[in-house]
Amino acid sequence: MSNLSVEAKVGVFVVIGMIILGYMSMRLGKLGFKMDKGYDVNIYFDSASGLEEDVSVEIAGVEVGRVRKILLEDGKALVILRIDSNVKLRKDVKASIRSRGILGDKYVVLVQGSPAAPLIEPDGRIVSTTTATDLDTLMNVLGEVAENISKLTRSFANVMGGEKGEASLRSIVDSMKSVAETLDRTVQENNEELVKIIANLSEFSATINEISSKINKGRGSVGKLINEEDTVERLNGTLASLKEITEKINRGEGSLGKLINEEETVENINSTLTSINDYMQKQESFRTYLDYRGEYLFDSNEVKSYLTLRIQPREDKYYLLQVVDDPGGVESETDITTTTNGVTTTEHIEKNEKNEIKFSAQIAKRYYDLGLRGGIFESTGGFAFDYYLFKDRLTLSLEAFDFDSDSNAHLKFKADFTPFKHLYITSGFDDFISDEGNESFFIGAGINFLDDDLKTLLSNLPFYK
Repeated sequence: MSNLSVEAKVGVFVVIGMIILGYMSMRLGKLGFKMDKGYDVNIYFDSASGLEEDVSVEIAGVEVGRVRKILLEDGKALVILRIDSNVKLRKDVKASIRSRGILGDKYVVLVQGSPAAPLIEPDGRIVSTTTATDLDTLMNVLGEVAENISKLTRSFANVMGGEKGEASLRSIVDSMKSVAETLDRTVQENNEELVKIIANLSEFSATINEISSKINKGRGSVGKLINEEDTVERLNGTLASLKEITEKINRGEGSLGKLINEEETVENINSTLTSINDYMQKQESFRTYLDYRGEYLFDSNEVKSYLTLRIQPREDKYYLLQVVDDPGGVESETDITTTTNGVTTTEHIEKNEKNEIKFSAQIAKRYYDLGLRGGIFESTGGFAFDYYLFKDRLTLSLEAFDFDSDSNAHLKFKADFTPFKHLYITSGFDDFISDEGNESFFIGAGINFLDDDLKTLLSNLPFYK
């Protein structure tokens, strides 16, 4: 292949790539996916915020389907589920949207109803739904509670404030004392008759009599309240302090008064809550990926390995750090000149270091379906283009680096296809315009994990608990 021209090599590579993509398409078309054998069920939610297509549908923690499509219909979110054919849903089944943790992904949860209810037919509808409460709804409820507390405080101040309120409270205390004295006289005068009528309650009557006697003697809290003026004065002082506090709140004094009466304080609180909400949304969009891939090189019968850490602060931007184990190594050339007996000779030495560890550090920016990368590629400068297809399941990439003036640049074309979550397959042509015979067709596979997946794996390890 090294005797072919560059144009011939590129043509062969394109033909081989089209054959591979056609073969994979036919294979996937014949195999199909498990969820394609199920049936569709429709759900209308008031809000499907954060829910994405192809997330799981679970019953009792077991995946029974996937979200196939999310549409807007009549002002509501129409969510179409693809349910596994061996799972039968009843018409009284309940659906809700939940999150995996605070910053986790949204998914759909179904709760089966009565076994006697009729089954939902394909393309039927789940009527009973529950929408998860978000932070804004919680803040609105808290605002209503604070407003009700303010109204209650003002009403209490209006009732108990002033001389009329104090006189009313004193009248209540006097009435209680009069009732207690009358009850004591009644018990003393009719003691024998009461014992005969309610003989089975004699012990209870004796207890009542004992309590009444203690109250008359000024014992206990109630007795002190009725008989001691000092206790009444302390109660009046407490009511006066409470009145003073409510008046300060009404005037907007103190922290609680500012919270209730000053609009600036309320605006500051709303601004703080907005900042917290923005921070939580940024944390939810921040993602970290750990990726490993291996490429089998047909030309050298060796495997080239990549360990990648991708830090993605936004959907359209990420940073990439990579360690590469290259079995081809690095070739170096050295000229050694020696002079013996006046004769000068030059020796040309070529050295190839096998299994050389290389490093990559890149920054990437995405514009719709096109991505651009630049930085260090396998310990040399370079750039790359990425094109995303089929909702990012297929990625076509062209990388160019190692622009050495003595040899052709290192060009690599690859296609990554993700049939299942966390797992993908790769194929392409590495260094396909090499003038040193390093060009090679390769095929391989890779596995990647999100930061939430790594937390779940680590939490299940014995030494991590």
